[in-house]
Amino acid sequence: MIIGFPLLLAPVTASNVDPAAPYCWSENAGWIKWRHHAPSPGDGVCVFATHLSGFAWAENLGWIHLGNGAGPYANNPASAATFGVNVDSLSGELYGKAWGENIGWINFDTRTALGSFGDQARLDVCENRFRGFAWAENIGWINLDDVSKFVALGPDCTPGDLACDEVIAVIDVEAFLSLMDGPDSTVNCGAFDADADADIDLSDFADLQIHFTGEP
Repeated sequence: MIIGFPLLLAPVTASNVDPAAPYCWSENAGWIKWRHHAPSPGDGVCVFATHLSGFAWAENLGWIHLGNGAGPYANNPASAATFGVNVDSLSGELYGKAWGENIGWINFDTRTALGSFGDQARLDVCENRFRGFAWAENIGWINLDDVSKFVALGPDCTPGDLACDEVIAVIDVEAFLSLMDGPDSTVNCGAFDADADADIDLSDFADLQIHFTGEP
C-alpha cells in the first residue's frame, strides 16, 4: 500500500467549477471546496469529459488531489503516478481514487455499493453538477448530493459541452447521441437542449454542429 505522495502541481487551466457552487460535504470533516486559487497556478478542480484534475481544499483535512490532468487514470496501486478520478462520458459515473495526505484514499467508484439506490458518485451532465456519494475509509461518506450546497459547473456552459470545459468534441457528440430521442420526446436534458423546448432532437444537433470545436 502506498502511504504518501508528493504534492504535485495543480493544473494551469482555470477551474470550470461554478464559484457560486464549489462545495461538497463530509459529516465527519466538514465542507470541501473544489474552487480556489491555491496551492499553485490554476484555480482548483478542473472537470473534463473523461477525468478530473487539481486539488480540493478542506479546512479540517488539507489538500485533496483528484488527478494531475493526464487522465483518464489507470489507478494502478503499485504506482503513485496513476491515481485520479475518471468520468464515464456516457453515464457521467465517476470512478478511480483521489488522495488526501491526511486522510488517504477517497474512492469515487461507488457503483457497486450505491448504484441500486441511484446514489453512486457521478457528474449529472444534464444539470451541470455532481451527485451521489464518494467513500473515504478514514472519514466515511462524502456527500456530492446536498440539495442546497453542491459542486456545479459553469455558470455559463455552451449547450452540448458536457464537461463545461469550452471544448465540444467527438466525446460530447457521442453523449448527445445517447440522449437524442426526437421531437416531443420525454428526454429532458437542459445541457443538450439548445432551444429549450424540453426535448433532444435535430434542432439541438444543428446547434451542436455550429459549436463543435474538435479536440483541444
